[in-house]
Amino acid sequence: MDIGLQDAGIRIAIGQDLDSSCIKTIRENGHAAIEGDITQLRSETLLEQAGLRIGEPFLICGGPPCQPFSTAGKRLGVNDPRGSLFIEFVRMIREIRPRFFVMENVKGLVSSKLVDRGGKSEDTTVLDVVLEQFAHIGYHTVHGILDAVNYGVPQFRERLIILGSRDNEQVFLPVPTHFQIHQTP
Repeated sequence: MDIGLQDAGIRIAIGQDLDSSCIKTIRENGHAAIEGDITQLRSETLLEQAGLRIGEPFLICGGPPCQPFSTAGKRLGVNDPRGSLFIEFVRMIREIRPRFFVMENVKGLVSSKLVDRGGKSEDTTVLDVVLEQFAHIGYHTVHGILDAVNYGVPQFRERLIILGSRDNEQVFLPVPTHFQIHQTP
């Protein structure tokens, strides 16, 4: 995502990941990065290393782990320890207060239901909770499933994209530049 944002004219101040290989890639692309567990990372540390203050960042972009929601996996959702890391993304947005955010995940997050303590599926989806959390901290959001093929990428890759605005500015999902309908391979 950092390369695409940079190509769109956005200056990348800092990246963060748990995986050392990802950190190496971020750094080899010329960006500063913090390696470590997001649950242990303080927002002040990110801001300090980026040389910014609360409310100054234009954009925070991230993709909490998708494996718990992927239809290619076990779909354990929030019962997988990685499945609740979207809360950490919300925490960073709440504490740093960027003007905008972009959150990316697999489309399975849209249909992933919460499960009560007895193992029974609830009517509420994880997406409902995510959107509620963003609304609670004062962000206006739009979301949708976008397929990379509709934007000129030579592959079918559907992803949930959530865009958020701190100041109630209108945000819109991009209009497809290629195929207007999903085509089967």
